[in-house]
Amino acid sequence: MPNKLVTLETRTLTPGERKFSRFLLFFEDLIKVPLFRCQRCGECILSSTGFTCSQRCPKRLRNGPCGGTGDDGSCEVYPDRKCIWFLIHKRSKWLGRLPMLFDIKKIHNWNLERTSAWMNVFWKRIDPPILFLNRTQKQRKIHGNDIQR
Repeated sequence: MPNKLVTLETRTLTPGERKFSRFLLFFEDLIKVPLFRCQRCGECILSSTGFTCSQRCPKRLRNGPCGGTGDDGSCEVYPDRKCIWFLIHKRSKWLGRLPMLFDIKKIHNWNLERTSAWMNVFWKRIDPPILFLNRTQKQRKIHGNDIQR
């Protein structure tokens, strides 16, 4: 059974793939940077984080907030800002996508940094975005900190 927490592919991109990725990244940036403040990680999980880029976290956390988030939702590193995970939770709740926050995301593959997420989805390096929740995801009920399936 393959490890679902790590992207196992460690192969570096060929010069041709890098060139194609830069081309796609230009168009990706036209959409994702102004709309979602994308940080170009190459492993986009916007669809599971309420369409808020989790990589805006100063610690680059992909699976929820650190233990230093203030009671008011403030960031431990930048106390004058809200924790990005506070914003992700708020937006996910508003969009009805809160159950998706309970899915564990893979550890970031730094080989994909500054590459096109669209290209990485097409070449199956990363999982595709989840645009619509399936029946199982919609039926999840949240009670306190537990999730019932």
